[in-house]
Amino acid sequence: MNTFARIGFAALISVTALAGAAAPAMAWDCIAVSEEGSYGYSYNYDDKGSAIERALNECANRTTSDSTCEIVECE
Repeated sequence: MNTFARIGFAALISVTALAGAAAPAMAWDCIAVSEEGSYGYSYNYDDKGSAIERALNECANRTTSDSTCEIVECE
């Protein structure tokens, strides 16, 4: 491998390492809505299960016992 190839390879590795380090961590945001229009949401959770639970709990606190909350979006 010549000098030019080594420099190019080193640059490629450096750029790849920096790009991986700069990537944001995955955060979960969810929205729950009830049949009567009440809602609940969560944002910036590390795991999907916790985000879903928070959105559903918030929705349930805002609705009557006759209505059911469902997750309508979770990213």
